[in-house]
Amino acid sequence: MIMDYKALDTRKIRDYIDASDGMVAVDDIIRNSGADKLRVYPALFELEHDGYIEVAEREELGAPIAICRKRGLINDR
Repeated sequence: MIMDYKALDTRKIRDYIDASDGMVAVDDIIRNSGADKLRVYPALFELEHDGYIEVAEREELGAPIAICRKRGLINDR
């Protein structure tokens, strides 16, 4: 059986973001989401380009520091 670890980690990150209200620190996602820490930044990049999140704060070289979920999505609670 082939496991898609990228998809599993992206789901963990989305679940963590959905459970949080407002802005989420990327360090908190790395520590608490359960996703492999090496997959967090690429997953956030994809989620940003898919329109699922917005980056609220970036490091000098462009890596996200804090993100927030975009509101007004079809699956909003």
